[in-house]
Amino acid sequence: MSNQKDFGTTITYPVTKQPLIGQHTVTVQKDSSLDFPELWLAVYLTGSQFEQRQFAEMFSRARCFKALTPETADIVVFAGGEDVNPALYGELPHPDTLYNDQRDKEDIELYNTCKIEGIPMFGICRGAQFLAVMNGHKLYQDVDGHNGAHGIFDRVTKKFIQNVSSVHHQMVLEDKSKKNMEVIAHGHSSKTRWLNDTDKETGTSQDIEAFFIRDTCCIGVQGHPEYRGYSQYTKWCLDLIYQYVEMNLDLEVSGRYRRIKPELIMERFIREREMTPVENV
Repeated sequence: MSNQKDFGTTITYPVTKQPLIGQHTVTVQKDSSLDFPELWLAVYLTGSQFEQRQFAEMFSRARCFKALTPETADIVVFAGGEDVNPALYGELPHPDTLYNDQRDKEDIELYNTCKIEGIPMFGICRGAQFLAVMNGHKLYQDVDGHNGAHGIFDRVTKKFIQNVSSVHHQMVLEDKSKKNMEVIAHGHSSKTRWLNDTDKETGTSQDIEAFFIRDTCCIGVQGHPEYRGYSQYTKWCLDLIYQYVEMNLDLEVSGRYRRIKPELIMERFIREREMTPVENV
């Protein structure tokens, strides 16, 4: 029995057919002005049925397939949703922070599976914030200026992506002492950023919009590339996956699926063990 299902990569001009995806249907519209990468990856999706249908349409553009389990995936997608519990990064909650302990528990279990097995991860909105926290960083718990589309600047290619979806009120805060986060893109939308229930920062800043963490092969993007109407941003995010997963020399194909090389996982384990404080007996 196969552990993968075709997302449905049929493109219709005009729409005359809807390829099946489980019990859902997905229609892939042609965008003649954009050249989406062909990734051919097995993708494990989290989130509601509606979110999974949106992701299916997005990944169909890159000729990807649906994995039924994390273990049979080339990449695991952490979707949006409620806020991350501030206790996970050592802060008290802001009055506008609304978290779901059950969701955190489920995502932590999935993250740990991916980390141990070396499965690449892709986080969107809350998913990006969650991956940042799991890798030792914090969050701004409430920010302004991000409830509406805006532009972001790609620090690697020096290009500006003009129309990026933005529906979040929390945001990644890099702990520079960790030295494990590559900030890929930033914006300048926020003017007020709350760290917790009492402390805040004001003024313009470089808001983190996308990042990569090499040790765990985690890509995080703050916008929603699965939303319709943001084709340029969708392509940009798929290009990130091509660069940081498809072309990543830290990965190898193991048992048909892309994984972080075992020797790199062992190196990470040794570093983390050496950094763990030893309790006095």
